[in-house]
Amino acid sequence: MTATAARRESDVTAWRSPLGSYYLLVVATSVLVLVGLAVVLSSSSIASIRTGTGAYTGFLTQAIALVVGLAALIVGSRLPVGFLRKAGPLVLYLAIGLLFMVLATGSSVGGNKAWINIAGFSLQPSEIAKLGLALYLGNVLSRFRHKLTHPRDILVPGGIMAIFVIGLVLAGRDMGTAMIMTAVVAIAFWVAGVPTRFFVIAGTVGVGLGVLLVFAADSRVERISDWFNGDSSWQQIHGTQALASGGLWGLGPGMSREKWGWLPASDNDYIFAIIGEEFGLIGTLVILAAYAMLLVAVTRIVSRSTDKFVQISAAAIGAWLIVQACVNIAVVLELAPVTGVPLPLVSSGGSSLIMSLAAVGVLMAFARNEPGAPEALATRTTVVRRSLAVLSRGRRRG
Repeated sequence: MTATAARRESDVTAWRSPLGSYYLLVVATSVLVLVGLAVVLSSSSIASIRTGTGAYTGFLTQAIALVVGLAALIVGSRLPVGFLRKAGPLVLYLAIGLLFMVLATGSSVGGNKAWINIAGFSLQPSEIAKLGLALYLGNVLSRFRHKLTHPRDILVPGGIMAIFVIGLVLAGRDMGTAMIMTAVVAIAFWVAGVPTRFFVIAGTVGVGLGVLLVFAADSRVERISDWFNGDSSWQQIHGTQALASGGLWGLGPGMSREKWGWLPASDNDYIFAIIGEEFGLIGTLVILAAYAMLLVAVTRIVSRSTDKFVQISAAAIGAWLIVQACVNIAVVLELAPVTGVPLPLVSSGGSSLIMSLAAVGVLMAFARNEPGAPEALATRTTVVRRSLAVLSRGRRRG
């Protein structure tokens, strides 16, 4: 066998590995979370000092959210698929109740009414709604997939519920999040097998509604017209400067200049610019590679699973994480107007980090149920068991 043939066979074997998706998710999530935590520590320190609460306040808040999110990831990754199928509607109903609380008593940030305060903590229910919507649509569309050729069956109950939830988010003027949720819904219906003609109709209606929503707010009109005319905003100008000054290798961890009050939202919406400034082109490529790994993992899960619920839900969650990442990075690169969506698993923000990690946990649960994965996992000892075995052998030799 030639070297080329051997390499191709190795690549095919790696792709067919029953645990390939699981380990791709572990590696990609670890990279994104660790880089995000380091850059949040750097970029939030100045803003934290200005509030008089200490340099590490923002970082500690993110670290607490990370602990909670990791707990959600670990628990979620161990849940049976049947339990996730039943839990999906309950998660969505909880999110709907919280979204109503937002409209009644929520607080506004940057013109978006999307947060509520519970027990002294700020919560963004729309992040819960993303996961709930993905699981709910997976449940509903998998059960009615053979009837999705008529508008009535498409709308009831999946379409109506999706429109209702997105409408609640839009009522809080959070158009960026509504766009991401629209992508989640579109991918879910696509994987469920809805005919293309319905996407053409929905896309035409959606574009029309989008134009109306843009012109309904002067801030949106100004933001889009400035971007279209090449008049970059203050954020975009300094975001570009941060990326440019980083060069190939970056200025070094913690050495960002733009975080000193020049770049607003440097620890959340524009954290990708700080990554480029401190870690250079190499750092940004690492982030892009991690998201590419997430995309490959989701693609494997969807293509290898025989459970329609898993296929639809996994594709919807993948759309949430990957589309949102693409939108955030496009804004930083001045390829899109400012939308205000964070970089998943990287940006500061407790609700976003916790729910993104919970979503990855669900993907891991799906990956653990791929053909051959349960058997492969059963044959592998845990790190703790391997460590104990090594210690035991060392004692016997001693």
